[in-house]
Amino acid sequence: MSQLAHTHPRRATEILDSSFQFYRAHFADLLVLSALLLVPPILIGAFMPQSIQVVFQFVFNLMFLVSQGAIAVMVAGAIEQDRALSAGEVLRALGDRAGSVIAVSMMSGILIGLGTLLLVIPGILIAVWTVVATPVAAIEGLKNSAALSRSRNLARGQFWHVLGTMLLAWIIVMVLVLGLAIALGMVFGIIGAPERFTDMLSELLMVPLFPLIAVAASLLYYDLRVRGEGADVQAMVDALPEAT
Repeated sequence: MSQLAHTHPRRATEILDSSFQFYRAHFADLLVLSALLLVPPILIGAFMPQSIQVVFQFVFNLMFLVSQGAIAVMVAGAIEQDRALSAGEVLRALGDRAGSVIAVSMMSGILIGLGTLLLVIPGILIAVWTVVATPVAAIEGLKNSAALSRSRNLARGQFWHVLGTMLLAWIIVMVLVLGLAIALGMVFGIIGAPERFTDMLSELLMVPLFPLIAVAASLLYYDLRVRGEGADVQAMVDALPEAT
């Protein structure tokens, strides 16, 4: 029986606690997955001329979006199949859905940006409506507007729950990132390391933190399905033996 059958609606703090539990339990696979996608553009870009580093920054941003979708697939494997997927299995399962993940994430970002220009509040609304669009694209395989609509339907009536959960997740991650950045800045300042080297090393040391947001968003996706669709009950029914 999948873990989904044993899931219940959870508060924001419970989702974040589960996110950290998942992060600790699957740290090695999360790190390998993030490193495979994010480290190459960081390393290559660090040794390229300044004039073309923007290209590798763009590649890094695309790979970051793909990593968010890949982590959603990893979470889905743990919840629906009750087993840990290796980084290779995750990437194979994601397959051509990576393009949809990138497209959906970019569409969401553009809509949030446009909404923010309209007195900020529309941007917050759109951010809440599209918060699980990436897991939807990665796990369900929906594309473009279909994934965005599905995300909005899941978030319907759960505005404060969604906002509180993801805001708390981002605050925790940003505190961790800020703390690490301050510590690195002090160390690099003492040893007088070159700026390009410190920038590269700082980005590399941030890689292990990036999966936390994706894990939280993926667990929120399942929480919304439990709340709005009774996904836990359906999983329990699916696990029952067939009548003979």
